[in-house]
Amino acid sequence: MRKLERFFEWYGQYVARKPFFFILIPALLTIVSTYGFLSFHTQDDIWDIYAPTNGLSRVEEAGIKRFEYASGSHHHRMQILVSKKNRGNILTNEALDEVSQAHKFVADNITAWDGHNQIAYKNLCGIYCNDSNAAVLAFLQATLNDTARSSFKLTFPNAEALQKKIFIGYSIGDLKIEKGYVTEAKMVILHYMVDTSLPNGRQLATDFETKVRNFFASITDISHHIKYSVLSRTRELEEQRAITITSIPFLGLTIIVLTCFMLLTLVRFPLYTSQHWQSIVGVLSPGMALWTTTGLLWGLGYPFSNILTVVPFLVVTIGIDDAFLILAGWRQSTKGESLETRLGQSVAISGASVTVTSVTDVACFATGLFSNMPVVQLFCLYTTVALAIDFVYQMTFFTALVGVFVRKQVDIEKELVANEPKIEKSKEDESSSSSSLASLLTFVPPISQEAHTRNILEVFIDFLHTSVAKIIVVLAFCAHISICLVLVSNVNTNFDMENLYLEDSPLTDISRRMQDFVLGEAFVVNFGVYPMPDFDDADIRDKFEEMVKKLETMPDYGAGKENTNLWTREYSNVCFFSINTKINISLQAVAFWGETEDFWHKEDMVSNYREYGMDEKYITMKNDTNGDEIIDGFFFTITYHNFSNFLQVESFLEDRRSILKNYSIYFNVHSHHPFEKVPTESAASAPFNFVSTSVSAVVLMSLLVLVFVMNFEAIISVVVSIVSICLGIVVYLHLWNVNLDAVSLISMLMSIGFSVDYSAHVCYHYFAHVHVDEQLWKSHNYAETRDRLLSTFRGVAWPVMQSGLSTILGMFPLMFVRAYVVAVFWKTVILVGILGMLHALVLLPVIFILTHDVKLIFRRNRVSPSPHSMELAS
Repeated sequence: MRKLERFFEWYGQYVARKPFFFILIPALLTIVSTYGFLSFHTQDDIWDIYAPTNGLSRVEEAGIKRFEYASGSHHHRMQILVSKKNRGNILTNEALDEVSQAHKFVADNITAWDGHNQIAYKNLCGIYCNDSNAAVLAFLQATLNDTARSSFKLTFPNAEALQKKIFIGYSIGDLKIEKGYVTEAKMVILHYMVDTSLPNGRQLATDFETKVRNFFASITDISHHIKYSVLSRTRELEEQRAITITSIPFLGLTIIVLTCFMLLTLVRFPLYTSQHWQSIVGVLSPGMALWTTTGLLWGLGYPFSNILTVVPFLVVTIGIDDAFLILAGWRQSTKGESLETRLGQSVAISGASVTVTSVTDVACFATGLFSNMPVVQLFCLYTTVALAIDFVYQMTFFTALVGVFVRKQVDIEKELVANEPKIEKSKEDESSSSSSLASLLTFVPPISQEAHTRNILEVFIDFLHTSVAKIIVVLAFCAHISICLVLVSNVNTNFDMENLYLEDSPLTDISRRMQDFVLGEAFVVNFGVYPMPDFDDADIRDKFEEMVKKLETMPDYGAGKENTNLWTREYSNVCFFSINTKINISLQAVAFWGETEDFWHKEDMVSNYREYGMDEKYITMKNDTNGDEIIDGFFFTITYHNFSNFLQVESFLEDRRSILKNYSIYFNVHSHHPFEKVPTESAASAPFNFVSTSVSAVVLMSLLVLVFVMNFEAIISVVVSIVSICLGIVVYLHLWNVNLDAVSLISMLMSIGFSVDYSAHVCYHYFAHVHVDEQLWKSHNYAETRDRLLSTFRGVAWPVMQSGLSTILGMFPLMFVRAYVVAVFWKTVILVGILGMLHALVLLPVIFILTHDVKLIFRRNRVSPSPHSMELAS
């Protein structure tokens, strides 16, 4: 017996002597941890937790924040997607009149309560007050009446009204454009902003949005033609929380299903040997671990997130797996011995195996703590702590209760052993009447020197030794690997925002429409320039114009200067026009940038800017050392289009950054679009996160297997199993409509931890847990691999199957939750369960057999048989 097993034997005996101590302490810890629930708070901002911590988009977003109009960092935005109920053209006088009336009611009548006063919208909208929905709607109505396009030109994203440019890139969508002019639009977007920097700004935003949502919901019901859909950060959070609210009740169903499964699979004859009460406690123990974990982490200030909804299902299924092993260890213990001895034997048998898998699970999820994705870090933190506490509770609370529940069984079996000679015939009858299920549940088969009758397990092991079985398994494995290697290149990282909501959520359609609009028609990128370049230098101005031209003409997605809003061009034009008017010189006679005038001097730019009535939202100002007000930074926008998915955005983002980098010696420019942080960059980092974490996990698992098993064959076997399962998970999930994105990344990392369990159990028992009656098995002329596989399968085959089947059954209730986040989880778990059992119970035994065959070949080559020995053998 190994040192670890000897330790657990002593530990099990100690638990048997003082069970109530090991029951009381976990129970008290669970109760005390409830105090942490008072510190409960959530973090569901997908624009933060799904973005890589080291992503450039975070830096770029921070660079834009100084320009409040571009970033809106201190404003709460609500977007109202307005469309016809039949999804027809909304650019009609009738439709626009109705929308205008609805907007007028909001602007004039809806107020927000700050706790003291009712505040009108005109006092809430902050720096966005000048951007009037009414002005855009009036312009759209004017274009319908100006059919000659003499005064109003409806082009996109910049239109023209009375020879003045109007940006409408945020206001209409789903367009039909003919000869450069918009002829149809199926969507109008109204924008409402609340300045959260006002006193009680968050309360104002919440109250105003509630009233706005109620109003538009009511008029949608009343209107015969128009539908109003509200999109905001608040609503996004609500719809994500709906996944949790929908999923949690199914946890109860999962517990019921798993409890029933344990009750059924732990039926034994005679009935006093059944482990019904233990099965109930087997579910209770992981529940206590979950309770303790949440209380502890909430007490320490860690938030709850919707992605953690699946953690209870994960912990319960893994905890039940450990319970199966501990109960199997009890069934292997020697009947007739004292409770103390038998519990020591059962913990010695199961404790090492449970420890191996628990340590590997915890270590595997702990590698996710070093991920650059906050959502992965949070998920792995909760899972790591929960699994660690579950292991402690299984080895204390659950083990102690097992000792309490089996006292009656021990007394009965002591009496039966004492009277064994008297009831020998009865035992034979009982044995002959035992069901095949009960024989499979037996951890170690009875051994006798009499004629040996093979059972189902031995037939299966003998079949695995045949050439046919070896060829079938090897070919199936090669086919599996070949399919995975061929298809893995097709796995993509595309991500849709609608994946974050329930499929039947109203926000799913809204999100899809907004995503299609932004990608296809109005991908408006903000460019922040800080500090202010020295535009007094003509060469610097030329370099800046050169950079902008490259940005606005990017292949496939750029549309030229018509899609650019850049104040320097307007400033240059109006200044030159003014100068040329004053000195009566034709505009063509002056160079474009002009070097004879001083309107580019930083001391004069602010006064000129204001003199010509230019919009100050594009610039930021400060006072220099002389007290003069100067421009210290500015932003401009370029509208791109023709994207169909975020993979194209990723490629575009890299090209745009490359252009800006080439001019970084002249200008410090940050460019940003919200969709570039999430989902573009988060999805782009998923492959790196998966590969790096997977490699780290495989190396760590190898080291742990080496420590526990001390056998290099076991390491190779486990690594082959892990790599094969993980590769299969990635490819088969792709075939099952799951991409490698920020959501599935978590499930795939989870698959590594799961995949270790099955293989680790088999490897540990095969290499480290040699049966005490090995010599007796050899008396039946069984080969070495047959002996060890039979001992291993008797020890862990049924518990492994129980674990796999219970895991799959535990996921069944989640299939009723129609959400991508949840579907990715149960699909991954089902695949891991199936692949894990096949690898552990079929592939690994064949690998052991083939390895043994190779060893025999080398032995025979080293030792040539003598003629005398060959004659004796014949």
